[in-house]
Amino acid sequence: MNLPSPITAVDYDDLLVEQRPMIDLRAPVEFRKGAFPSSISLPLMNDRERELIGTCYKQQGQDAAIELGHELVQGSIKQQRVQAWAEQVKRQPNTIMYCFRGGLR
Repeated sequence: MNLPSPITAVDYDDLLVEQRPMIDLRAPVEFRKGAFPSSISLPLMNDRERELIGTCYKQQGQDAAIELGHELVQGSIKQQRVQAWAEQVKRQPNTIMYCFRGGLR
């Protein structure tokens, strides 16, 4: 699977003017609060998974939260989500993915 390379420095004005397709990796609750106009929601975590990981982070720290994230998003769940991203990129190869939530997703 060929996902696009990470973009480290982006001219956001150009992204908006070009209406470049984007995949928003944030949880649905975050997407509903606001997203780029040309983005679609294909989250890495659902709202419940996000809540569990956030609670774990507050109570046990970053390492435990990352470990829980890997436990919750693995196997067929992970495969389905990655496949959805790949299908979007196949349809629109200039798609970029974004999160804007701490950089750990």
